[in-house]
Amino acid sequence: MEYIIGIDGGGTKTHVVMVDIEGNTVVNFVTGPSNANVVSKRELQQTFTSIFHRIKEQSPVAFDNVACVYAGVAGSGSKKTKQQLANILSPLVPSNSKLYLEIDALNALYSGTFGDPGVVHISGTGSVAYGVNKDQQKDRVGGWGHLLGDEGSGYSIGRQGISAALKFQDGRGEKTMLLDMLYEHFRVTNARSLIDYIYFANDVKKTIASVAEIVFRAYKLNDRIASQVMDNATDEIVDHIVTLYRKLFTEKEAVKVVLCGGIFKNEDAVLPMVKRKLEKYKHFQILLPSLPPVYGSVIGGMKQLGVPITSDMIKIMKETNN
Repeated sequence: MEYIIGIDGGGTKTHVVMVDIEGNTVVNFVTGPSNANVVSKRELQQTFTSIFHRIKEQSPVAFDNVACVYAGVAGSGSKKTKQQLANILSPLVPSNSKLYLEIDALNALYSGTFGDPGVVHISGTGSVAYGVNKDQQKDRVGGWGHLLGDEGSGYSIGRQGISAALKFQDGRGEKTMLLDMLYEHFRVTNARSLIDYIYFANDVKKTIASVAEIVFRAYKLNDRIASQVMDNATDEIVDHIVTLYRKLFTEKEAVKVVLCGGIFKNEDAVLPMVKRKLEKYKHFQILLPSLPPVYGSVIGGMKQLGVPITSDMIKIMKETNN
């Protein structure tokens, strides 16, 4: 029996599985971050050394029969970073296995399309659209970080919500319940204290991104300003998807569009708005991932090995990934 090691590496955690060629999960664990833009080279070395030691320790016979290691790791879109990761991983993988390195967005895409071409929009703290066409051409839109981009992300929604609340406080903007909701959330009583709390937070980016949930709540309570923020954010997400579609696919070509990330998990806010705005594109098939992204890396590995992805295999992955 042959096995595939799938790795989904990000800035906060790394999810690792080992799956046999039929889709049965034999190893499944989560460890620390592996984004080379977030952690040092030494930390990367320690993380990946620990990962492969742990897999071998848990299932030594299967480890010796690994045919492919497929790692989708954040930051590996850069040639320099990809080479750095390859230098770390190559000595660690089983001697008879092939190593494939891709960006983590491809994991997210395949977790929804099961290896078919398509477009994925990932919106969490950050935001990016990534796609692959039938000729295996790949491209992206957005994902330029919170300082210069990430429109439609949790950070962007949170920042716009805070800005609108402060404009209301100044008398420059329309009344919004967001101001009182922010005071309550951060346990402060005035704008100066609110700003101090945010600017001196341990992780300013995550603190601002957390405000997206407050914007969602205000939106559901029919706050006009929150609704405007939501409308802007969902317009940006749709624009990412449509722009990437035009870059990779022919006009009216049917394509699967996967919506992935924490922003889409709120089923009463961003998700229905994006779906509604995408309805006019009749050639889009909107999907939510039915597997964690790490299984997208497994599917990527199976594609590299020429293994057909069957419905039975997907069903087994769903049943055995816990």
